[in-house]
This record gives sequence, structure tokens and C-alpha cells, in this order.
Amino acid sequence: MRNNPAFFLAACLTALLMLSSNAQRRISDSSPLDTLGKNPSQEKGWEILKGFRSFGWDGGYHWRVQLKNMPRREGAWYLNGEIYGYRSDSGPISRIDIVEQPIDVDGNGNQIEKRVLRLLLQSGQNSYAMVKRTGETGPPVVVDSEAALEPVAGSEFSLFDLLAPYVYWPKFRYEGRTTFRGSPTHLFWMYPPEGDRLLNERIGGVRIFINDQFNVLTQTEIFDLDKTKLKTIYILGVYKVDGQTIFRELDVRNEVTRDKTRLKILDAKMGLELPASLFTAQSLMDDLQHQTIPIVRQEMFESVQ
Repeated sequence: MRNNPAFFLAACLTALLMLSSNAQRRISDSSPLDTLGKNPSQEKGWEILKGFRSFGWDGGYHWRVQLKNMPRREGAWYLNGEIYGYRSDSGPISRIDIVEQPIDVDGNGNQIEKRVLRLLLQSGQNSYAMVKRTGETGPPVVVDSEAALEPVAGSEFSLFDLLAPYVYWPKFRYEGRTTFRGSPTHLFWMYPPEGDRLLNERIGGVRIFINDQFNVLTQTEIFDLDKTKLKTIYILGVYKVDGQTIFRELDVRNEVTRDKTRLKILDAKMGLELPASLFTAQSLMDDLQHQTIPIVRQEMFESVQ
């Protein structure tokens, strides 16, 4: 089994790659090797974090995805999209289309044009996000830290969640090893960069859970300045495609409203050779379905037991 980068899509999503044998277990009975709450070595934590940041998928990928939005007091509603991504020299990069409004017909029989949100997400130490919508004039827009915390297409996901920049924040505290969902897991508290004023006005810190066996992210918890939990991001099941492990479903839960959005991979192609032009600002000027993107290999899902 090959190791993979940690990002929620874009990361991202992407990034987001995560693994869990039972997505709803809590931290379980401790092991003699567990160090959570025992003043663990920060030097050891740094080595674990460096190793976690360094792994990547083999080649590019294409995922067809669905977002299921589940407001606590309303019925569920859906959004469809697709994601292309790979790991550049700067970190995981992804090009995403989310259909905010499919083609429809109004009461007079007139066609309502499809509305698509197009995203270019570069994760890593110098992360950024660019956005463009169908029908908008002008070039793509670079998103600032404050706007990156806002919902994407009305879902519980934000660009901040998809970019997962906290994985690369320089300041951290290694909280130690524990047993989480039946597996040894390392916990880190990540501190927002001091130079980002907008981010520091909203985020007090992010806790990440790194599975020791597979070196992948299993859960993320985002906190405000008072250390009140704002969001939890976690996975539900995994698949193997071409020998590479990817998540099957990824949930983000708003801990304030208890609303939730589930990102589900409907199908996937891995190990692709993708054109560099796909991951440029110019690509955002048109929907993915209108671009020529060569696909050289397609693999089928294989469940991981």
C-alpha cells in the first residue's frame, strides 16, 4: 500500500487523505506506548510531522464527487462536482468544479444556464486559493484569509477546510501518541501564523490526528480564540484504487449549529498524467467539462477491509 499526502481534497481537499477502520469510535483505552498528556518529546513530534508532510500519491487523479448537505432542522440537498489534482513541487494542488445550479427551465420554458463554481487550490507552505464563477466578468480572484473561512457553495466546507494550510503551519505543539479509533495516532496542536492578522482574529488553533500506521490524517478539529470547537472533519471508510488508498466519504460537522456536509467520491481515476495547463489561473476561465484533459488510465474501486 502506498502512502499518500494529507489534505482534504484540494487538498485537498486536498487533501485531504484520511484513513479509519471505524469512523465513529472515540479515543479508546491507552497503550503502554501512549504519551498523550505526558510531556512528549517535541523533537520526536517534529520528525513525525516532517514525515507526514513528505508523502505523496503516485501521479495525478480525477474524482467525481457529490456534496450532501445535511442541515439539522431541514431536509438534505446535494451538489455535484469533479476534482483533478496532483502533488506539485510546492505541495498538493487541485482544480475543482462545483455545480451550484444545474441547467434548468423556468415556468415559461426558457432555459436557465448552469452556474459553476471553479476553484484552483494550492496547498503547502505557500498556499493560496483562486475562484471564478460561471458568467462572472474579469479574471479569477485570489481569496484572502477571511473569505477562505466562509462556506463554499452554501455547504459546511470552507476553502480553509479544503486547503488544510494548518498542516504546514510552522508553529506547533506535539501533544503525544494515543489510541484513536483502534489505531496508534499522533496529536498535534497547530498555531496560526503570527503574520496573518485576519486568520488570527478567527482561529485560535487546529488539532490534527495523524494515524501512525498509515501516516495519514484521520481527523481535524478547528477552534476559535476561546478554544471552543468550531468544526470537526473526519472520514468514513476508505477504498483502494490502483493500490493507492483514498477516502470514501469525508464529513465536516459544524459544532455550533450541528449542521453537516458529506463529501462522497462517486468514482476515481488514479495514477494519471495531467497537463500543467490544467492547474493555472487560465483554466478557471472555463468549466472542466469544456477542457481537453487526456486520461491515460482508469482503475476501479476496491474496498479496504
